[in-house]
Amino acid sequence: MNPFHYQGPVDPGDLIDRASELHVLQKAAADRVNIRLAAPRRFGKSSLLEAHMAAMRAAGHRAVRVDFYGVATVTDVAARVIGAYRQLPADPGRLLERLTQQLGLSVGPAGVTVQFGARGGGALGADQARQVLLELLDLPGRLHAADAGLTVVCFDEFQDLLTADDRLDGLVRSVIQHHGRAASYVYAGSRPSLMRQMFSDHERPFYAQARPLTLPVLPAGETVADLEAIFTAHALAPGPALLDVVAIAAGHPQRTMLLAHLLFTLLDEGQTDDLAARALNLALAETADVHQAVWESLDRPQRAVVVALADGLAPTGQRAAREHAITRSSMQRGLERLAEDEQHVVRDEHGARLLDPLFAEWLRRR
Repeated sequence: MNPFHYQGPVDPGDLIDRASELHVLQKAAADRVNIRLAAPRRFGKSSLLEAHMAAMRAAGHRAVRVDFYGVATVTDVAARVIGAYRQLPADPGRLLERLTQQLGLSVGPAGVTVQFGARGGGALGADQARQVLLELLDLPGRLHAADAGLTVVCFDEFQDLLTADDRLDGLVRSVIQHHGRAASYVYAGSRPSLMRQMFSDHERPFYAQARPLTLPVLPAGETVADLEAIFTAHALAPGPALLDVVAIAAGHPQRTMLLAHLLFTLLDEGQTDDLAARALNLALAETADVHQAVWESLDRPQRAVVVALADGLAPTGQRAAREHAITRSSMQRGLERLAEDEQHVVRDEHGARLLDPLFAEWLRRR
């Protein structure tokens, strides 16, 4: 079996070089300091959360991840909380079971659904769902009162709460602010700019309520060493091709795993020639639809910016503006919109760059 899983969170033991981030999360949990973790999609956020929860469970604590991705209503949010909290280790008093019974809730066998049970049937309305959430979110506090234990709660895609109801962050804060030593929270999201607004806007309930943590790109040296150890364990020798694919991935966690997966497949099939180039071609074929969709979502100035970045040009310079027959001011506005969204273009101390190295290569080959 190919050991490089790239279509979802990796197993905690396969996490590449996130030791310092894990230490920050674990120290924060011990000190009951809440963390805001922001990273673009497919950048290893969920994998880091899974590794953090595994470490917390190994230390004897309760740990749970509540995924709010795509929630559309308050009822959806309540269902996600119930579904996640049901995975917590059974407590002697069966607090969650008794709480759902008291609230007249039931969880359907076809998935997590929230309906009136003892109260006459029918779907849970928004106002009732908010009241249910007030009760459910207090479960870590109740568990602590029962056994003095710590519950580590990771709210993933936290920003999606505002899609369901732009007041839900206030409801969540109103409950968990009283948990003190009972719980430690990680608020994670894949929209860094929106997450920043939720925690830095003094009008929002979570203003200054969590310590920020960002995920940097993977360092090349540690990445090569970790991947090489996995290849060696499977009696495969990637040679210089491993250095090449790590360089191509440019520290992007998911793209690193994708290229490693394809390199493993080629080696396992007995291929020996042009391994890195062939892995790259296979990766571009697999991701072409995604890149096309991104391209079609951009307006003309934004397209000019991403092409310039892919070509190694200043995204608002005279040469790029001349080549694309567009004003530098238009390109500047396009760059600002892309950088603010932080999904395709990011800024660091070296300037603006494309987040996805495969998208950059796709652009160069168009």
